[in-house]
Amino acid sequence: MIENTNNRIFKIPQLSYLELKYSTRFFECPQKHYHNMICIIGLKEGRAKFIVNDKELILKEKRLIIINPNEVHYSICDDENKDYYVIYIQRDWYKNLQNQLFDTKDIIALSNIIDDLDLNKEFFELFNILYEKSDVIKKELELLTFLKNIFNKYVSEKTFLKIDETTKIAKDFKEYVEKNISSKLTLTSISKELKVSPYHIIRICNQDFGLSANAYIVNKRVHRAKKLISQGVDISEAAVEVGFYDQSHLTNVFKKVFALTPKAYQNDINKSRKKEKDE
Repeated sequence: MIENTNNRIFKIPQLSYLELKYSTRFFECPQKHYHNMICIIGLKEGRAKFIVNDKELILKEKRLIIINPNEVHYSICDDENKDYYVIYIQRDWYKNLQNQLFDTKDIIALSNIIDDLDLNKEFFELFNILYEKSDVIKKELELLTFLKNIFNKYVSEKTFLKIDETTKIAKDFKEYVEKNISSKLTLTSISKELKVSPYHIIRICNQDFGLSANAYIVNKRVHRAKKLISQGVDISEAAVEVGFYDQSHLTNVFKKVFALTPKAYQNDINKSRKKEKDE
């Protein structure tokens, strides 16, 4: 049984590619963003709204929502709901699994809506197994079985995600931001470095990433900060390291993307580590 709390994150140290989230109710994430993960989402009661690639999706009882890696999305809560669950799986691990199963070098996109009672039941059972005390190999086997069942039912036509198929300017922009994430980046400085106009960068970001240049940079920063915090870096130090003005700036963005504060996330990561040691 998950401890009674509003918003919790759980990690399994031996399975670093996984992250679990549970909340007694759904908390919206109003800022456009994407994750380098696949997100599998369930809700036991009520409704919540997701906008994925500019399409409106309704999460409700007996339905799963899947957000594929790098799909731009945000969420809105305009209805009463209860018991919100998410399983996050890192993109690289997920991609490697699909590549082995389907003999492909790309990621096959899944349908964003899964209306399947059996898979819905399996999802909540899997979450409990991953959360509760049990052998790590059992957790892995249950996860692999669940994913295989989804693939068997929902991978018929192979629609591939175009994650790496970006223009040269987009790749150069991405690499420059990665290398200079802690700097005070501006369109002027980036365009000068890449030898293109600021307007070209604006257009390329919207076209290739589905986000404005600023939103893309902020998304990179907040995810990098999250990773640093999970590794034990102090929140204020992580904020400055990734280019935020200060801890309050990071907190404001963090809440809009992950629906909890950096401090709450840090506390949950520490609890997960303690829980694993106690087991």
